[in-house]
Amino acid sequence: MENRMKILRNKVYFFILKLVKDTSLAEDITQDIILKAWERKDKILGMENSDFYVFKMAKNAVMDHFKKLAKEKTLQEAVWMHMEKSENKTESHIYERETIHRLDLIIKELPQRQQEVFNLHHSEELSLLEIAQELNIAPNTAKNHLFRALKVIRSQMKPELLTVIIGSISQLIF
Repeated sequence: MENRMKILRNKVYFFILKLVKDTSLAEDITQDIILKAWERKDKILGMENSDFYVFKMAKNAVMDHFKKLAKEKTLQEAVWMHMEKSENKTESHIYERETIHRLDLIIKELPQRQQEVFNLHHSEELSLLEIAQELNIAPNTAKNHLFRALKVIRSQMKPELLTVIIGSISQLIF
């Protein structure tokens, strides 16, 4: 019986090795199959084609191994995607804070009236007509102050940060 198991073990090992192409992995799976076969030896010995049964166990073990690898890869990809999203959120948050800080510095350097018009339009979301009424100035004057402020902001902001600001400001203007 033991001699037969050794022969069967070698056959199973080479069968698995052809499938997995890794000697260490083939050895591990073979070990598991032979152990299971030994535990079920009474059942297997009573079968007409016991070798077929053991090879079927080996094939199933290899398939289970590949399924496990596929699940691990899928999980790993999901983790990577989550990590990339988290990094992007962190980077976006940093850029946003940097942009707001830089914008605040630029606005503080604007003339007083341009600051008022820009803040009313951007922070309070007032229209140019409402700003003109609030500040007792002509609507065209409010428009000129806003566009001059925007011109200064555009000239002093980094181009990649400017797109964020101009996008949000243009939604408010038009």
